[in-house]
Amino acid sequence: MKHETSNVKISNFRIIEKLRYNIGVFLFVVISILFNSCSANKYSQSEIDMYLTKERVKAKTSPISFRIPQGWHVVDANNEAFIDLWIVRNDMNVSMSLLPIHSNSSSFSLKKGYESSMLLSQTKFKNNIEIEKEEPIKLNNSEVLFYNYKNGGNEYRVALFENNNKFYELTLYGDNSKINKEFFIQELMISSAK
Repeated sequence: MKHETSNVKISNFRIIEKLRYNIGVFLFVVISILFNSCSANKYSQSEIDMYLTKERVKAKTSPISFRIPQGWHVVDANNEAFIDLWIVRNDMNVSMSLLPIHSNSSSFSLKKGYESSMLLSQTKFKNNIEIEKEEPIKLNNSEVLFYNYKNGGNEYRVALFENNNKFYELTLYGDNSKINKEFFIQELMISSAK
């Protein structure tokens, strides 16, 4: 009787160990899937290659470069103190400008830069614009924050992102009827940042 009881205990112990092992494997797989889905980029490398040229353009004063979208070209900015990179679609109806965001604060964050950028846009247009915030997305393994607004028949879509511990604002600007199709190009450009 004592021998049968010890066999049952050993058998139960093995079943419990197998169950723990299977639960551990299951949790590992589920957590891995969740982690990978959260960190995945919105665009694949093949999508980036399809819409962007192989040519890279470096910002004038910042340590960042981008691939140029097909059908776009770089324009020399008149005021390098503010515009670090300016590219224009070949039909001249839509453009993008890159501004580095500088801060002396050690507690500066993407979220603080986002709030400051919206406030500066409101101030620039004397509170005559209505800002619409967009859902953040992940591009180039970093969170990107967007907002947009319209003024005088033009639409602006501002993207704030971090690259190599520096913060940037990439503004897409153009005629209201032309800009929406270019959201994709703006996001691809950020995805190509190095």
